[in-house]
Amino acid sequence: MIPLLVDGPQLEPVSLVEAKGWLRVEGSDEDSLIQALIIAARLTVESEIGLVLLAQNWRIIGDQWPPSETLPVRIGRVISVAGGRVFPAAGAPQLLAAAEFEIVKGQEHDSIRPLLRPAPGRRRGGIEIDVRLGFGEFASQVPEPLRLAVRQLVAYWFENRGDAAIVERGLPGQVRTMLKPFRSLRRGGLSA
Repeated sequence: MIPLLVDGPQLEPVSLVEAKGWLRVEGSDEDSLIQALIIAARLTVESEIGLVLLAQNWRIIGDQWPPSETLPVRIGRVISVAGGRVFPAAGAPQLLAAAEFEIVKGQEHDSIRPLLRPAPGRRRGGIEIDVRLGFGEFASQVPEPLRLAVRQLVAYWFENRGDAAIVERGLPGQVRTMLKPFRSLRRGGLSA
């Protein structure tokens, strides 16, 4: 099963006001840069741990139903399932309502259990499931170590805009350490 981002988050795990406070920046001259750094830091943290932080809409696309009863979702915690579609060989897709799916919360990752499993007629992309993933709808629902990692990255990039003599390669050590517990929960990509 392949995940496809439909809508990104409406908020960031760290607000512009929080980031400016963290950086001890007053005034609005650097606002656009700081906002861009917040987005880049969130994307970097998400990439490093393999999980989305704030509520985002994703579409999971597959050719066939997996042989197991559930579909593991390893790119984020499942907040909700909006529904799905199963495509026949020709004609309109069969719609699956949100009530046709159960969310199975797990220690390492959540899963989706489809209650109906109509056979797709298309060989490729015969199944689509729309899900909302993330730790929650609000920044306060994102684990604090991940929010701190975003703030640390923003500060590091803000202070090191390419004019430093020695710039650390990859993630700063502090950030790497903060993300390590979340990486250990994440093994592989979305699979079924």
